[in-house]
Amino acid sequence: MADPVTAILETYSALTNNEIRRIIESRKSTGRLQGMMMYHLGWVDEHFGPCDFRGGKQLRSTMCLLACEAVTGDYRKALPAAAAVELVHNFSLIHDDIEDGDEKRRHRYTVWKLWGVPQAINTGDAMDVVSYMAIMDLDLDPAAMVEVLRVFNDTIMQLCEGQYLDMDFQTRGSVTVEEYLKMITGKTAALIEASTAIGAMAAGADRKTVQHFRSFGHKIGVAFQIQDDLLGIWGDPAKTGKSARNDIRNKKKTLPVLYAMQYSPRKDELKSLYAKEELSEADIDRVFDILTQAKSYEFTAQKARQLKDEAMAELDGLCPGSRAIEDLRAIGRFLVERDY
Repeated sequence: MADPVTAILETYSALTNNEIRRIIESRKSTGRLQGMMMYHLGWVDEHFGPCDFRGGKQLRSTMCLLACEAVTGDYRKALPAAAAVELVHNFSLIHDDIEDGDEKRRHRYTVWKLWGVPQAINTGDAMDVVSYMAIMDLDLDPAAMVEVLRVFNDTIMQLCEGQYLDMDFQTRGSVTVEEYLKMITGKTAALIEASTAIGAMAAGADRKTVQHFRSFGHKIGVAFQIQDDLLGIWGDPAKTGKSARNDIRNKKKTLPVLYAMQYSPRKDELKSLYAKEELSEADIDRVFDILTQAKSYEFTAQKARQLKDEAMAELDGLCPGSRAIEDLRAIGRFLVERDY
C-alpha cells in the first residue's frame, strides 16, 4: 500500500477502534460473547488474552470520518457513525465466513471455526446490535437522526440482499453482467456509499453535498470490487498471496467471466467448463484463453477506470482547500489502482 494511504488509514482507524472499544465496554461484560467480538476485531487471542493483532484496513470508517472532516474541519462528530459502519462490516464478515465455510480470515481462525456456527451467528448478531448502539450516539436533531437511521437500515438490507444474490449466483447457470453489478452494489458498494454519505450527514451538510459524497462512495465501491475481480484472475501471486488464476480455479462468476459468458463467441464452451465439478489445469488454460479472446480484461479494467473517474468528479468543487477531500481521493485511487 502506498505510504500516504497507510498513514491516513492508521491514523483514523486508531480513532475508530477507540470509539468501538468504548461502546462495547460500556455494556456489562457478557463474557465469551464479548470476547468473541473482540477476537474478531483483533483485540484478544482465542483464549481472550489481550493482543494487538492488526485487523482490516478500516477503509469504510476512515472514509466516513474524512467526509465529515471535509465539511466541518473536524472528524469527531462522525466518530459514532464510523464505529457503526465498521461494526456492520465486521458483522457481515462473521456471517460471510459461516456461509462460505472459510476457516481463516486475516491469517487467523474464524469465529465459527473456533466456537461453532451457532455462537458465531450470535456474535455477528450482537455486533450488528452494537452498531446501532454506536450510531445512536450521534449528536443530531431528531429529524436528522431519523434520516441517518433510514440510510443505515437501507444499507444493511442491501448488504443482506447482495449476499443473497452472491450465493444464489453460485448455483445458477446464467447470470448477466447487469445482475452481477446489482449484486456487488449491495454486497460491496452499499456500505462504502453509506460511510461517505453518513459522514457528511453527521457534519450537517446540505442534501446536494451529501448526494455528491454518496455518489463518490457508490462509484468507488463498485470499482473496488471490480478491481478485486481483475486481481482474482490476473493478479501477481507474489502480491495477492493467492495462486494464479485463483478465481477461475474456484469457478467464481466474477465480472470478467460473466462478460465472456454473455458476449464471447465461445460462451457455450465457457459455460460447459464452469458446469464441471472441478477444473483441471488444462480446463483453466482454456477458460483463460476464452477470456483473453473476449477481451474480458480490457472490458473489466475500463469499467473500473470509468467508475473511478466518475467518482473523482463527484468531489470536484466540494469543500475547497480541504485536506480531507484530497485524502478521500487518495484512498479512492488506491482502491481501484492497487495490485494486491
